[in-house]
Amino acid sequence: MSNTKENTHKKIGFSDCMGLAVGQIIGSGIMVLTGVVIGLTGHGTPLAFILGALLAIVTCVPFIILTSTIPASGAGYTYVKRLMGDKAGFMYIGMFVLSQVLIATFAKGFASYFCSIFTGFNESLIAMFALVVCTGVNMIGLQSSAKVQKCMVAFLMVSLFTFIIFGLPKVNWGTLNLATKNIMPNGPKNFFTGVALLSFACGGAKFVAENGDDIIEPSKTIPKVIILSTSIVAVFYALIGIVAAGVLPIEDVAFQNLTLVAQEIFPTWLYLFFVFGGAMFALLTTLNGTLSWVTRGLQAAAKEGWLPEKCAEENKNGVPVIILGVFFVMGALPLVTGMDLTLISNMGVGTDMITEFMVLLACWNLPKHLPEEYKKSAFYMKDSTLHTILLFIGFLMLGTSYVNLSDLTVPAAICCVIYIVILFVYTQVRYKYVASKKAEGARGAVRMEAAASKEK
Repeated sequence: MSNTKENTHKKIGFSDCMGLAVGQIIGSGIMVLTGVVIGLTGHGTPLAFILGALLAIVTCVPFIILTSTIPASGAGYTYVKRLMGDKAGFMYIGMFVLSQVLIATFAKGFASYFCSIFTGFNESLIAMFALVVCTGVNMIGLQSSAKVQKCMVAFLMVSLFTFIIFGLPKVNWGTLNLATKNIMPNGPKNFFTGVALLSFACGGAKFVAENGDDIIEPSKTIPKVIILSTSIVAVFYALIGIVAAGVLPIEDVAFQNLTLVAQEIFPTWLYLFFVFGGAMFALLTTLNGTLSWVTRGLQAAAKEGWLPEKCAEENKNGVPVIILGVFFVMGALPLVTGMDLTLISNMGVGTDMITEFMVLLACWNLPKHLPEEYKKSAFYMKDSTLHTILLFIGFLMLGTSYVNLSDLTVPAAICCVIYIVILFVYTQVRYKYVASKKAEGARGAVRMEAAASKEK
């Protein structure tokens, strides 16, 4: 009895998970991507938000099934490695690194809002400055306290809520009819590209699965949290989309941040609160927060031998400096090369969806590799049923990845292909060393076990 109580006390429940999920979803995506999607979908933006949320929920299904079967921390990398092998695990991490060009969107988004107030500054320089500062903060191991983070989230929620309250009365509702020409002014492909981008903005709840073994009844809690939190935020976002696309002419707000609409609907003092308290805080804390956790998977791979062991070494503050530097470079390259926000977003979301597809493939192998564990899952179903569902989801994932990656410029597409080829070749070559290190570790464990038995 006492043990049960102790374990339950240490784990987090439904309400805790809801708080984590909502906090993870609401952040930089709404501030950065809304203007981009308005440029792609026009007055179809509110509908694109709803469909983006549905896509985010659907693509989480493999995570839900895997978590209900074998809850594990570090979910994505753990599942791919365990169910598809070491090579697939490193390919997953490699693709994840590529998807983190999205770090640049946080820096660029912060700079665009900053320069809307301080017009004399250069956006590219401010974006790079923000990236350097946040990387430096993480280098020395400083992290915002829980109180500060909660204050930032509170500012963000209040600023977005006021955006809706002040904006809805000024919406030109006649412009928001659901005629095809109105919601797809640039054609179906651009509309679905917008949906794909907003699936990223509405995503985030899936990261609850990263802590699956620390959640009370994960097989029941995680699905509820993912669906409910994403649905609630989707409605909230759709209202923001209505205001963002319905107050000013589309040609004025397309590919712009939310400040133009905010200037129109807010008095000056509230406009400044919105930009500082909402937009800039959200983007800066997201950038800093991302750099604080994004190194974990690659550091684990380095410890396993996929990279030189020195890469996994930490400084006196417990920070893997070299690996953090890798992600700094991934964020800095788009800024240095002058990539625009749409191109960065398409590359990041398109490659991120490929990593999601790898998790789906891991889920496909679940009945074969862990049949007993799968039979105990709350989501157990016949293999044929599972594979049919995964085929449908896989089609959506690959389609989403295609609509994003097909819009890349030729140089960006060539760079992605070269990166993937080099990653694949490196994985094949390095695996021999990883396998020998793993075998040596297994032999060492056997020797230690034998020595312990002798002592007994």
